[in-house]
Amino acid sequence: MKTTPRPPKALIILSITAFIGQFTISMINLALVYYLRIQFSLSPQMIGLSVALYTTSYFFSCFLVDPIASKISPSHSVQISQIGMLLSILFILLTSDIQLVFLALILYGFFMAFLWPQLAAWITRGKEGPDLSRSTGAFNVSWSLGAALSPLLTGVLVETSSRVPLYLSFFLFLLVVILLTISSALVKEMKKVISEHTRRKTYQSIDRSTPLRYVSWIGNLTLYIALAVILTIFPLYALDSLPFSKSGVGFLLFVRGMSTVIVFHLLGISKWWHFNKKAIALTLISFSLISLIATQISSFLMYSLFFIAFGALFATMYTFSIFHGVSGSIHRSKRMLIHEALLTIGTIIGSTLGGALYQRFGFSQVLYMCALMVLFPLILLFVQHMKK
Repeated sequence: MKTTPRPPKALIILSITAFIGQFTISMINLALVYYLRIQFSLSPQMIGLSVALYTTSYFFSCFLVDPIASKISPSHSVQISQIGMLLSILFILLTSDIQLVFLALILYGFFMAFLWPQLAAWITRGKEGPDLSRSTGAFNVSWSLGAALSPLLTGVLVETSSRVPLYLSFFLFLLVVILLTISSALVKEMKKVISEHTRRKTYQSIDRSTPLRYVSWIGNLTLYIALAVILTIFPLYALDSLPFSKSGVGFLLFVRGMSTVIVFHLLGISKWWHFNKKAIALTLISFSLISLIATQISSFLMYSLFFIAFGALFATMYTFSIFHGVSGSIHRSKRMLIHEALLTIGTIIGSTLGGALYQRFGFSQVLYMCALMVLFPLILLFVQHMKK
């Protein structure tokens, strides 16, 4: 009987790293919404701007950090990110000055730039086709599982205190540092891992990138706008207008996350969607439709179904972006940098514009914005099709 080969130890360890890293970041993101509202009485728009502050910092820092991070071991880059983010959150907890909190959020975004581009490029090194799909699938399942489980725990913890999840993040940041330190010493595949810069100089090859990366990137950008609305604006909307508890909101985010995890896994073990234009178009159209439907719902059950559908479509578009972005490329860290930069732009637009629209017009108008955004990648896909 044919058996499925076990994944390499390095992939397992890096997947665990991605899980813990995203679990911690998602916990901080949700806890900060409540912490800034309770401790500093910030308005929804100001909370959205606060989220945009560290995501904007992350966006610019990705470009500033890349020349440095690509020349050091990816293991060291990830460890730097964890220590720097820990110190930034500690600073937020120690100060009562909102301007210093904003400064700490900028530093938090700066150190995050040492994490995802290098970790994702590390996981996809030397992979193409089904191997690339399986590696990105494992990576996506890991970080998305962290994102799914985190709100469930955070929603319960913030009912005790909005500070508790932030204190817990210290332990998780240190856990990643310890895990990579031990693994780099004991696991053969992770010993003396060369930098991305050295790898490109050592192993020369021909670039075979696909033009589908462009529509996949823009499509992922539009769904990240919606994700920022879901993670930042929806908890405030539920707090203000819906009869849902904080733990209930955490459960809805958990449902969305688990839907994402399942679809990431299914896409990781299949290949029908590789370089498939129709799959991209159908995903974007479906997302627009469910956003329009969501403007008419109010019950917990209907929101649960909406979050399940949203999680599945988000996972699909994200997979298209990361797979088509690095497939055939010899500059993987730079491609992951573009991927991360675009999703960061989406987060900024979703949290700031979404916060402003919600404060002035209500949550339905925010959903209309999300539904309209997908027109841009659909137009791009149509133009690419007509050129051929």
